Amino acid sequence: MNAVEVTDLTVAYGDKPVLWDVDLEVPQGTLTAIVGPNGAGKTTLIRTVLGMVKPAAGQARVLGRPYAEQRQLVAYVPQRGTVDWDFPTSVLDVVLMGRYGRLGWGRRPGQADRAAARRALEQVGMSELAGRQISQLSGGQQQRVFLARALVQEAEVYFMDEPFQGVDATTEKAIVELLRTLRERGKTVLAVHHDLQTVPEYFDRVVLLNVRRIAAGPVAEVFNEENLRHTYGGRTPFFSQNGT
Repeated sequence: MNAVEVTDLTVAYGDKPVLWDVDLEVPQGTLTAIVGPNGAGKTTLIRTVLGMVKPAAGQARVLGRPYAEQRQLVAYVPQRGTVDWDFPTSVLDVVLMGRYGRLGWGRRPGQADRAAARRALEQVGMSELAGRQISQLSGGQQQRVFLARALVQEAEVYFMDEPFQGVDATTEKAIVELLRTLRERGKTVLAVHHDLQTVPEYFDRVVLLNVRRIAAGPVAEVFNEENLRHTYGGRTPFFSQNGT
C-alpha cells in the first residue's frame, strides 16, 4: 500500500486549471520532494490531498483511504507565512496543538501530552524556548516549532510546504536530520521544495510538476535536465548532478 495515491486529479480556480489529470504514487517510508515553477500547483496538490481544496475531478487517498478517514495518521506543516505569528501564545502551547486531534473534542492536554510536546521540542533543539511567545521567534525558530507540532502528532505521513524556506543553515541541517530520522522510523514525508541543487542530497524521490505531472519516481531516475526543461518550460534553473 502506498502512503499517497492521486488518480486523475484535476483542480481549477474558476476556469483556470491549476492541476490537470495528475496521477501520483508515493511509497511508504520515503522522502519525496515536489518541485516545479511558481504557479505549478505544488501547494494546491498538498491541500487537495488534505481535503482543503475540492477537486473538479479525480481523487486522492492516504494509506488507501480518503484523508477524512486517516486524519489522525497525517501531519501538515504549512508555509510559515500563512500563520499569524503575533497571536499571543507560547511555543509549548503551539506544539500542544498537535495533540488535539488525538485528544478528541473537549479534552484538555494532560501530563503525557505535555511530556510528548517537550520531547518534540527537544528533538528540534527548542527546549529552552518552550515558554517564549511565538512573536519573539526568528524564522528558523518558527519553522522548528512547526516541525515539533507535527512530530507530536505521531503521524505516519507528513506533508510539508517549503520546510526550508527562509531558514538559516543550522536549521536547514537540523530539518534534514529530522526528515532522515522519520524515514528510518518508516514514516513518509512529502515536501514542496524549491532548491534544485539539494534535491539529490535530501530526498529519495521527486515529483516534477507544472500543472501536469511531468515525471515522478526515484531521484536517480527522473531528476535529470531533460525532465527539468519540460517542467520549467525550457527555462531550466542552474542544475548539476555532479556539483559542477
